[in-house]
Amino acid sequence: MVSNFQSMIWILVFYGILGLYFMFIGGMGIGLSRLQKKSFLAYLSPKTQFSIVVPMRNEAGSILKLLESISEVSYPSGLFEVFIVDDDSLDESWTQVRRFQAQHREIKIYLLSNSEGKFTPKKNAIHKAVQLAHTDYILTTDADVQVPEYWLKEFDACLQTTDAKLVAGGVVVSQNRSFLSVYQHYDMLSLQAFGLASFAYKKPVICNGANLCYDKKAYLQAEVYKGYEQVASGDDVFTLQSLRQNGFKIEFLSSSSSVVWTEPVKSFSGLWQQRKRWAKKTASVDSHYVIGVGILVTLVQLTFVVALVLGFWDTRFFGFVVTAFMVKLAIDGWYLSKMAKMQNLIFCWTDFLKVSLVYPFLTLLFSLSSLSGSFEWKGRRFSK
Repeated sequence: MVSNFQSMIWILVFYGILGLYFMFIGGMGIGLSRLQKKSFLAYLSPKTQFSIVVPMRNEAGSILKLLESISEVSYPSGLFEVFIVDDDSLDESWTQVRRFQAQHREIKIYLLSNSEGKFTPKKNAIHKAVQLAHTDYILTTDADVQVPEYWLKEFDACLQTTDAKLVAGGVVVSQNRSFLSVYQHYDMLSLQAFGLASFAYKKPVICNGANLCYDKKAYLQAEVYKGYEQVASGDDVFTLQSLRQNGFKIEFLSSSSSVVWTEPVKSFSGLWQQRKRWAKKTASVDSHYVIGVGILVTLVQLTFVVALVLGFWDTRFFGFVVTAFMVKLAIDGWYLSKMAKMQNLIFCWTDFLKVSLVYPFLTLLFSLSSLSGSFEWKGRRFSK
């Protein structure tokens, strides 16, 4: 049994944790407001040459959609090249890229085989392409995304008007009728909001390799994977972290016309494995701020779950859960709707409510399960 005094102490502690969280979200929301006031860059005469790098493994169901979207970008084909680095695909990915090459000879497309190296597969694929690139700027994306028409113009305008050596762009998870896709859509939206707000405060800590551009020389000079050679993913945040630590200027793109769209993970087991991989990558990031935010978010979700359990002994905890949930729903919704507006997305409160109801349980499941054991990615098993 929980005594009245103990109940009051626990409820005060829970409100204290939520208070810290609300202060954090308020600060992030102010950061996003600053970005919204920033005028979008006007398109200039195309000048920047890009090497688009795409690691690929068993992507026969999506690689053609990506290549088609790249072929339709509003940018001179002579100013960009595409490196598809195949990592021992077991399906028709290689054949599909070859067929696309033959049908679109106006685009310089290089299909490479990802030979063994000192890095884990995806890092090795990117590093190999960077070394072979004929341009000064690398633009990485994933094989399961689609890029917008003015994608390259957005990055070109930013690079022409700033001295940035790394420019990060947004990523949106497509929604379908499944709840799993809706969950991933809003979860990714929250990650984007956190990432862009950190840029607003000149302390960028996360980005997404599905939409990331950087200077080739800066990448090589920073030795971005040094010390992280055997971490399965993290090519994006380790690149951001290394370039920032080496003093290179970093910028962001917040406009909707720079955002790429990616497909959701189709199964719960696949989502579980993905989140375990992300959690292990985050744990490897050399940032007390990122780790602190991760701990705070986990504590908030734990607060709801513990309070819900304690409510069966003291109904006052049920009152706390209802009150805290409604306040959190309103504040989080305000925060994420600002992010959705920036990316020209529709923010559905009904869908967000559904996601919010299960979010504490899924977050704890993914966080706790990542503390030990391995995970599967692209048919391979990794320990970190």
